[in-house]
Amino acid sequence: FCVFWEPGQNGSGHWSTKGCWMVGTRDTSTTCQCSHLSSFAVLMAHYDEEDPALAVITYVGLSLSLLCLLLAALTFLLCKAIQNTSTSLHLQLSLCLFLAHLLFLTAIDRTEPKVLCAIIAGALHYLYLASFTWMLLEGLHLFLTARNLTAVNYSNVSRFMKKLMLPVGYGVPAVIVAISAASRSHLYGTPARCWLHLEKGFIWGFLGPVCAILFVNLAFFLMTLCILKSKLSSLNSDVSTLKNTRMLTFKAIAQLFILGCTWCLGILQVGPAAHAMAYLFTIINSLQGVFIFLVYCLLSQQV
Repeated sequence: FCVFWEPGQNGSGHWSTKGCWMVGTRDTSTTCQCSHLSSFAVLMAHYDEEDPALAVITYVGLSLSLLCLLLAALTFLLCKAIQNTSTSLHLQLSLCLFLAHLLFLTAIDRTEPKVLCAIIAGALHYLYLASFTWMLLEGLHLFLTARNLTAVNYSNVSRFMKKLMLPVGYGVPAVIVAISAASRSHLYGTPARCWLHLEKGFIWGFLGPVCAILFVNLAFFLMTLCILKSKLSSLNSDVSTLKNTRMLTFKAIAQLFILGCTWCLGILQVGPAAHAMAYLFTIINSLQGVFIFLVYCLLSQQV
């Protein structure tokens, strides 16, 4: 911790971290940066400081998300009138996020025994990657639907997606986790959390695929918007296909930013803005399930 001596009353005082942060650290030195002048020092601690407010936000937000994801999954399963390929993709995404949030909430701190912690970390790695993979499939489905707006072609898209989605949605994350576990299984689980270790860039076994999926999905959505602008401009605005596709595009793009780009806030937790980014990251990510239920169920006229 980079600190400075803050004088108090009657000659007393204490070490404070206000306006100071760590730029970098090595085995023999630590570089600090402060926004003011004073007497500085580096304090060492053998444990990580935890913010109780962040813990409360996490537990409350994830609990709400679990309830909303369960309601969303039941809606997608029981409402026969809305069941189609798009609903199936929403259902799989909801199930993966539900299991990931449930495991995070109940087992992220169970660091003993180490083998169990490594299994929990691997399961979380798989479930969160699966969530992003299903989001990628939603982007692909939206793009193919926009390209093939006629009834005949749309049925071809539906058949193609039905054959593709389960092997890709659950198979691709399994391959990534299997490669990670085979190469560096000892880096699953840290002393404080059952998650991927930061050593030797192992965390990029998660962040790499996530960044790639976000980039590809963004490309899908931009192409979809171009197609809608050119192909649908001649259609009557009352046509149901046009209205449904526009709404689907809005929901998918909103999902990209809420479920996808918010994870980028986790990478930005450095420097003086780290504390604010941590709060923003925790609040938005813990409420992902609430967002899914709101957009795909409460705001859906069919539901």
